[in-house]
Amino acid sequence: MAEDLEVTVNLELLRREWGHGYVIWFQAAMYCACRRDNGAICRRAGADDLRHELDADYRLRPVRN
Repeated sequence: MAEDLEVTVNLELLRREWGHGYVIWFQAAMYCACRRDNGAICRRAGADDLRHELDADYRLRPVRN
C-alpha cells in the first residue's frame, strides 16, 4: 500500500514538472514518458531516473507543442 502511495506521489511530481511536454504514467513497475511532439517513449525503473532522462532529453531537444 505504501508503494502505491509513493508511485502516486512520484507521478504527480513528474507530471507537474514535465507534463507540458510528456505524457507520464506507471506500468509494469516502470515510470514511463512519451514526448508530446514525436511520440518517443522512455522507461525507467525509478522516478528520479526518469526525471534525469527527461531533463537531458529536453535540454537536447525541447518539446515542440
